[in-house]
Amino acid sequence: MRVAIPYWGNRISPVLDTAENFLFVDIQNGKCVKKDEISFSGKSHFEKVDYLKKHSVNWLLCGAISDYYYNLFSAKRIKIIPWLRGDIDHVLEAFLCNNLFEPGFVMPGCKGFGRRRRRLRGGF
Repeated sequence: MRVAIPYWGNRISPVLDTAENFLFVDIQNGKCVKKDEISFSGKSHFEKVDYLKKHSVNWLLCGAISDYYYNLFSAKRIKIIPWLRGDIDHVLEAFLCNNLFEPGFVMPGCKGFGRRRRRLRGGF
């Protein structure tokens, strides 16, 4: 499984739509086996989405996301967990342990992940 996380410093980027740096994490047997950093500086939304799909990204963990961008990723069958915040390593660990819905990882004002919560049910 491959996970993509847009980042700023060592934290999840607060807004996916403007994020330029992504961390790709390969996961096998519940453990991170490889991490790669990718820069999308100057790339369009379509180029970012196509790159993630072409490189077999299954999950996208991110902060705020526009409906437009959400729909682009969904059309490529990339599963999205939006409205996250925090240190990348902590969020990744929570993802591996299926604990991302703890209050400490949810962006302020996004109680229960809002309307997109319905799309996330069923676990990872």
